[in-house]
Amino acid sequence: MFVFLTLLILCWGLNDGFPHPKPKCDRCDENFACDCTSSNLQEVPDISTSVKSLDLSFNEIKTIRQDDFCDYTHLEILILRSNIISSIAEEGFSTLNKLEVLDLSDNQLNYLSEAWFDRLSSLKHLNVLGNRYETLGKGSLFRSMTKLSTLMVGNQFLVSVFESTFIGLNHLQSFVLYGSNLKSYQPGSFSQMTSISEVTVSINGPFQRNMTLTTAILRDLSRPEARLILSDLRISREQLMPFQELFRRGIRKILLRNLTCSTDTIVFLFGMTQQSILTSVGLEDCEFYGEPTLSLDFPKLDFVTEIYIKDVKLEKFYNFPAFHSISSLINLLKNIKRVALIDSNVFAMPHETTYLLINVEYMDLSRNQFTDLTLREALCAGQFSICLPSIKVFNISSNYIRSFNTLSHLFQGMKRLTALDVSLNVFHTMPQVCVWPQTLRYLNLSSCRLREVTVCIPKTLHVLDLSYNDLTTLDLSYNNLTTFQHNMPNLTELHLSGNRLKTLPGGKHFAHLEVLYIKGNPLISFSGKQMSNYSSLMVMEAGTDTYVCSCEFVNFFKYELGHLVRLKDRKQAYICNSPFELRGKEVADAQLSVFECHAPLAFSLLCATVLVFVISAMVMCHKLHIIWYLQMTWAWVQAKRRPAARKDKVCYDAFVSYSERDAEWVEELLVPELEGAEPPFRLCLHKRDFLPGGWIADSIMAAIEKSQRTLFIVSQHFVQSDWCRYELEYSHFRLFDAGSDAAILILLEPIPDSTIPKRFCKLRKVMNSRTYLEWPEDDSDKPRFWQSLRDTLRM
Repeated sequence: MFVFLTLLILCWGLNDGFPHPKPKCDRCDENFACDCTSSNLQEVPDISTSVKSLDLSFNEIKTIRQDDFCDYTHLEILILRSNIISSIAEEGFSTLNKLEVLDLSDNQLNYLSEAWFDRLSSLKHLNVLGNRYETLGKGSLFRSMTKLSTLMVGNQFLVSVFESTFIGLNHLQSFVLYGSNLKSYQPGSFSQMTSISEVTVSINGPFQRNMTLTTAILRDLSRPEARLILSDLRISREQLMPFQELFRRGIRKILLRNLTCSTDTIVFLFGMTQQSILTSVGLEDCEFYGEPTLSLDFPKLDFVTEIYIKDVKLEKFYNFPAFHSISSLINLLKNIKRVALIDSNVFAMPHETTYLLINVEYMDLSRNQFTDLTLREALCAGQFSICLPSIKVFNISSNYIRSFNTLSHLFQGMKRLTALDVSLNVFHTMPQVCVWPQTLRYLNLSSCRLREVTVCIPKTLHVLDLSYNDLTTLDLSYNNLTTFQHNMPNLTELHLSGNRLKTLPGGKHFAHLEVLYIKGNPLISFSGKQMSNYSSLMVMEAGTDTYVCSCEFVNFFKYELGHLVRLKDRKQAYICNSPFELRGKEVADAQLSVFECHAPLAFSLLCATVLVFVISAMVMCHKLHIIWYLQMTWAWVQAKRRPAARKDKVCYDAFVSYSERDAEWVEELLVPELEGAEPPFRLCLHKRDFLPGGWIADSIMAAIEKSQRTLFIVSQHFVQSDWCRYELEYSHFRLFDAGSDAAILILLEPIPDSTIPKRFCKLRKVMNSRTYLEWPEDDSDKPRFWQSLRDTLRM
C-alpha cells in the first residue's frame, strides 16, 4: 500500500508539472471573429492570435489566468457573459491594449479590482452586471479607462457605493445601475460622472425602504441633458417623494420601465409634473391596477414634445376619466410633436383627440388593434385640413387594416407626409388607381400578403419596401401603356426580399435605382445583360440557395458581377441548387467542365481530336506494321497454347515455305531432287498436301507440327510475299523459340539486310546467327549444294 501511494503521488506530481493542452475553438470567420458560445469550455480556448472579436458566453469558465489572453493583442471585443468566473488574475487583461468592449456580466466575481482595468486604455464599453460583488470598491476602479462611454454595474448583492469609485469618467454617455438591495451610498458618488446622455437605474429596494437614500441617488443622476430611465419599480403614492427632487433638478426626459402601481398613483405622479420642464415622457411595460378615485386634470406642460407609451396595461381602462373627457388632454397634447403608442391593445382613438394633435410630426400606432373603421375615425374620415396637418411620419404597422382604398383615401390629403409604414397588415390586393400626397418618399408595404402590385404605388417614392409578400412577378404596367419607370422615376431603394420572384425585375424600369434587396426569393439566375439595365445600381443583396449554376451564370458571378455592383450579403450567401453535383455549394466555388460550358465547341474539338488520333494511328500502324506485330503476338500466343505433336505423328521430313513466284524452282528442282533421293525425303507442300476448306492457320500449324524441319526458300519474292508472311506469323515463334535446328534457310539470291522488312526480326536474327545454304550461280557447285541439303535433312 505504501508503494502504491508513493507511485500515485509521483504520478500526480509528474502530471501536474506538464501544461495541459488548451481546448480548441475553430468557429472563426474571415473577419477574425470567433463565436465559441455554448461549447462547454472550462478555460479560455486556443485560437488564432489574429482574433479581433471573441465570444465565450454560456460556457463553464471558472477563472481567468494571467497568460490566457497574452497572445491576443489584436482583440477588440471580448464577451465572457454567463460563465462561472470567480477569479481573474491581476494582469489577466494587461496585454489587451486594443480592447474596446468587455462583457463580464452574469458571473460570480466577488469583487472588482482596479488592476484588471489598469491597462485597458482603449475600452469603450464595460458590463459587469449580475455578479456577486457587494461594494463598488473604495478605489478609483475606472480611472484609467479615459475613453469609456458605456458602463453597466450592479447586482442583487450590491449594498454600498463609494464616492471615489467613479472618478475619471469624463466621457461616459450611458450608465446602467442595478441596485435593488442597495443600502449605503456616499452622496456625490454619481456626480463624478459627466456628459452622460442616458441613465438607467433599477433601485426598487431603496424606493421601498429608504426615501433619503433614493433621493440622494436620483439627485446625483438627474441632469437636464440626460435621459433618465427608472426600471423595475413597484411603488405606491407615498413613495413618490424622490420624483419631486427629479422635477426640481430640471429633468427633461424620463422613461418609466416595468412600473407597477395603482391608477391613483400614476394620476398623482402626473399631477406632480405641473411645474416641471419635461420635454419627453415615456411608459414602457407598465401595469396600472385598480379603479381611479382621484379626478385627473392633466397638467399644463408647455415643454413636452414627445410621448412614448409601449405595452401599457390599464386595468378597467373604461373607468379611467381621461377616456371619458378627451378634451381635457388639450393642455398635454397641444405642443406634442412625437407620439408613440405601441403594443398597448389600442383599438380606437376618437377624432376629437386627433384634432388636438395639430403639431404632431411623428406618430407611431404600431402593434395595436386598429381596423379600417377605427382608423377612419382616428384620422377624421379624411378631413385633411384639420386632422394631423403637420404629420410627416406615420406608422400604422401590425394592425388589422384590410382595405388599400381606405388607406390611400385617409392619407392622400396629408400635405407634409414623407414616410408611411403600413407593414404587417393584410391587403392581398391593391386597386389600379390611387391618390397619394406628393411629398411621400418612403412607403413600407412589407408582410402584407400582397399577391400583385399595381401602379397604385405612388410615383414620388425614393424608398419602397415590398419584402415578405407573395409576389411572383413585378409587372406594374397599366393598360400596357404606363410602365413602372414612368410611375417611379425617383426610386433609389427597393426591397423585395422574401417573395417568390424567380428572376430580377426588369432593370430598365429602375433608371435611378441604387440599392436592391431581393434575397430569400427562389431566384434561378441573373446575367450581365440583365444587370446592365440597372444603370445606377451600386448595392445588391440577392443571396439564396436556389440558383441554377449554369456556365454563363457562374462565370458572370465570379468575374464580372463584382465590377458592376457591391454584394451587401457577401458571396457566401449565393448557393447552387442545380445541377445535382453542385447542390449546396457556393456559386463562387462552383467548377464546371468545358463540356458543360462549351458543349458544341468541346464536342467538335473532341471529334477532331479523335479523327486526328485515328488517322495518326492508322498511319503509324501502317508505317510501323503494328497490325502485323499484333498478329504475330496472337500467333505466338496460339502457338504457345497449342500442345506439341507427338513424335509418332510426325509424317514429313520437311515443310517447305516459299513464295508462289519461286514455285517453279521448288517444283522443278527442289522436289525432284529430294523426293528422288535414296532414301527419298517426304516433303509437305501447301499446294499439294493441305486439305481444301480448312483454315490456313490451322493447316500451316498442323503441317509444321507433322514435319521434322521447315525449309524456308528465301528470296526477294519471299520477304515481300503475304503468303510467306502469314507462314512466319503462325509458325516462327514455335520454331525459333524451341532453340533447335528445325529451321533450314535456303537463299536463292543475295538479300541485303536493308531490303528485309523490319518486321522480319526473327529472319534477321537467324540469318545473322546461323549458317544457311545459298543457291549457287555456278552449275559446278550445285551438286555440292544438294548434297549439303540432304545431309542437313538427315541430321
